[in-house]
Amino acid sequence: MGRTAANRWLFPGAAPGQPLSAQQLGARLRRLGVPARTSRNTTLMDLAGQLPAAVLSQLLGLHLQTATNWTQEAGNTRPRYAAAVTTRTAPERHFSRPDLR
Repeated sequence: MGRTAANRWLFPGAAPGQPLSAQQLGARLRRLGVPARTSRNTTLMDLAGQLPAAVLSQLLGLHLQTATNWTQEAGNTRPRYAAAVTTRTAPERHFSRPDLR
């Protein structure tokens, strides 16, 4: 198993040009003792903690509400921060030289 220039898939399947099926990949991971569901959820929670829901939704093809739920569960504060930034007023600028105004 490996990636070659002739095969674009990291996990090539039995059929030429096709990836390994999700079922076969899951079976291989189970034989190795990798808990696929737990690993998936842990990775998703980590991403949800780092990305805004809209980005997570588009990146992974999740419904926006599902991505929002994941980001809230992960404690992602970015949406609140972004909302706060858009409502605050710009600081007054002070220049020492009148010709720079």
